[in-house]
Amino acid sequence: MSCSSAPAPVADSPRSSEVVETPVAAPAETPVAAIPASYKDVQFPEFVYVAPHPKDYRVEVAPGITGYIASDRSLPLVNFSVYFDESTQASQLKDEAPRSMVSSMLRRGAGGGVSPHDLDDSLEFISAGISTSAGTFSSMFDINCLSKDFANLLELSKKVLTAPAFDKEQLEIVKAGFVTSYDRRFDTPAKILSSLKAKVNYAPNPRLWDANADEYKAVTAEDVKRLAAGTYSSKRIVFALSGDVDRDSSIAMLKDFFASWKVEPVAEKPAPKPLSFLRRPGIYVVDKDITQANISMNQPFVKRPHPDYYPAAVASFILGGGSFTSRLMNRVRSDEGLAYSIYSSVGNDYRDTSMVTIALQTKVESVDFALKLIYEEVEKLAKEGPSAEELAQAKKSLIESLPSLFDSPASTAVIFANGELIGKSQDHYLEYVKEINTVTPDQVKAMITKYFDKDKMTISIVAPVSKLEALKPFTVIPMDSLEFRN
Repeated sequence: MSCSSAPAPVADSPRSSEVVETPVAAPAETPVAAIPASYKDVQFPEFVYVAPHPKDYRVEVAPGITGYIASDRSLPLVNFSVYFDESTQASQLKDEAPRSMVSSMLRRGAGGGVSPHDLDDSLEFISAGISTSAGTFSSMFDINCLSKDFANLLELSKKVLTAPAFDKEQLEIVKAGFVTSYDRRFDTPAKILSSLKAKVNYAPNPRLWDANADEYKAVTAEDVKRLAAGTYSSKRIVFALSGDVDRDSSIAMLKDFFASWKVEPVAEKPAPKPLSFLRRPGIYVVDKDITQANISMNQPFVKRPHPDYYPAAVASFILGGGSFTSRLMNRVRSDEGLAYSIYSSVGNDYRDTSMVTIALQTKVESVDFALKLIYEEVEKLAKEGPSAEELAQAKKSLIESLPSLFDSPASTAVIFANGELIGKSQDHYLEYVKEINTVTPDQVKAMITKYFDKDKMTISIVAPVSKLEALKPFTVIPMDSLEFRN
């Protein structure tokens, strides 16, 4: 009686009862001389990375409607983001509260004959999502679903988003969330610092308006509907489609989708007013009884594209953007132990003039000393410039960060869509490498001198005023005056 787990005999096998030995080649031995004596002696080939090019993904489905398709059939998932080049902005302060709720209510209020409850149930049943937003420069919606459900989700999103209902019960939930956020707006030093930094750097602008709790509570569905009029009706649309899709069939599907996208024509809205700076250097403090001072040092920078951006990015990396390779981290944290984190950055904005930043947290008692060390490092780099090793490391790190931007098909499609929306060159990521590699030590010195000048900076601090005597003179900003109301 044979065991059921025994292997079946192999039919037509010669000498099946004999063991057949197959000679195995001995593994090749690595010459002793080829093994480095230390890990420091290990040699790696030069890293060469060429970013994907937008033209390989770009399609045009109709006049004014372009997009990027990045196919990935490894999982049955689809991501679809659609961007509309349009502004959602309040023209008077009393409209700021309902305007800020438009983003949420376009999705949560449902529409097109579909109730919010039915929409939520439908999406949950198939593990899908639809999200919406409406901002200063663009509006968008996003679909995430299994590939088998994508066609149905397209039609569902069209039904809901072209005829939003602004359900009153859902609006009450949204309003409660905004009121809670308003009540907790200054709960942490980081939130206070963010408001203080904006208040002392920017001139009043409708884009910066802050609604208050009473205004949020008073919002009606009719208010939101009025402020949402014309959303998703732009003449210029850019989309990003990625995942388990076929390029050719997707183009045909999207042509049909956008051809029947029905919107009500509205009067063209005025372009958003650019942000402008107060340009009032100095030290500004919000009095807060805490042990760790929160500090942000800022100066106006540039609006991209601008020739100063790339050399300034390299300069900032050497100064404070390169983590433990940066001068500020080594001096302020490693040498003196005054901060857990300190960094510098340069703004990257194609819509407005951005800012440069140096930020840190340190014990209240060490604020004066920490600022002194920062000034010294800035002045030293501006005067002496970077070492050859620092400059090479900065360039290498910035260039080798490129692959992380394209770590998935979804990221790739979205980056290219956003790039087209704001006007980036199709060769932007090829130009990036060339521009970074051409930065010189003299350019680094010039950028530090020009954009990290302590005499042109606003220094925002959240800390107990009584413990900052060494910093005087400074201006105390009451916490209840941080909001923009004009």
